[in-house]
Amino acid sequence: MKISTLVIGAVVVALGAGAAWHWHAGASAGAADAAPEKAIDASALVRVQPVSRQTMAQILDSFGEIAAGKPESVSFPQPGQLLQLPLVPGQRLRRGDTVAVIGTDPNATAAYTQASNAVGFAQRELKRQQELEGLQLATRSQVDAARKQVEDSQAALAAQAKLGGAHASVTLTAPFDAVVTALAAAQGERVAAGAPVAQLGPTGHPRALLAIEPARSAAVKPGMPVTLKPLLDGAAPIAAHVATVDGVVDPKTQMVTAIVNLPASAAAGLAVGTRVEAAITLGEGNAWSVPRQAVLSDEQGSYLFQVAGGHAHRVAVKVLGESAQTYGVDGGIDPALPVVVLGNYELHDGMPVREGKQ
Repeated sequence: MKISTLVIGAVVVALGAGAAWHWHAGASAGAADAAPEKAIDASALVRVQPVSRQTMAQILDSFGEIAAGKPESVSFPQPGQLLQLPLVPGQRLRRGDTVAVIGTDPNATAAYTQASNAVGFAQRELKRQQELEGLQLATRSQVDAARKQVEDSQAALAAQAKLGGAHASVTLTAPFDAVVTALAAAQGERVAAGAPVAQLGPTGHPRALLAIEPARSAAVKPGMPVTLKPLLDGAAPIAAHVATVDGVVDPKTQMVTAIVNLPASAAAGLAVGTRVEAAITLGEGNAWSVPRQAVLSDEQGSYLFQVAGGHAHRVAVKVLGESAQTYGVDGGIDPALPVVVLGNYELHDGMPVREGKQ
């Protein structure tokens, strides 16, 4: 019985030792397998391509919309009450269409009546002086003074007529083909003489308003060629030139507006507000041509990564131009080193990398 107990104890000890050995061997193998995986995780998989320097058009892409010509305010020369204002913003008008109808102010009517009475009195006085001159009871200077009084009173009457005093109501018409950009009054409102009633944008002088990033706005100059493509199916591109560039940032869009005057024939059929994409040709010059996705930016500015000795190196660059697929950049780029075009978002300066297939 004692011998059996000893044999069983020996077997248990042997089994425990074997299990411990197998556990230790497995742990060592796992650690050995994990080491290469950890080394792989420490590097980033990237895709690279060679860099080349070439003469390229420096293109600035932008977006904007079609707008009417520079808005002009229309108003009545006399005060009164708006009897009709049959307009809504965005409405198209032809030259001669009714903009508004105003009821003449009673004071203007009274002033016109007084001016008309003054003309009648001056004419009668001239006739009397002429008769007296025929009887040698009036001098030539008296007749001339009476004639001047007639002329002055007629001029005053004409002025009152322009102020609307000759009619109970006056109709204001569109002076050109236009689109209503804004209304400055409402029907039934009393308006002062010369107060704007509406703003009209001439449709015969269409424009494109382009949004430019403030950092790039200094590169855009009047006269630069622009190719506009309306975002409509089948719309043909429009060739034009930059007219002006605003000197302030729009508080709503936080962008600088560049204005492009368009040929009326080219913009025919395009409604005001039509969205367009624009390519502004800034000029030509030598630059490093790299894919757009290769260039990143942060608070320090624009940059890209080049690979040397299996490590990523950050290079600060300045964007000189752009197109739909590429950037033209300048900076301390080594032409012998490839540029990272994919996988660059996770990189930092000096980080190990491994190159994937092209």
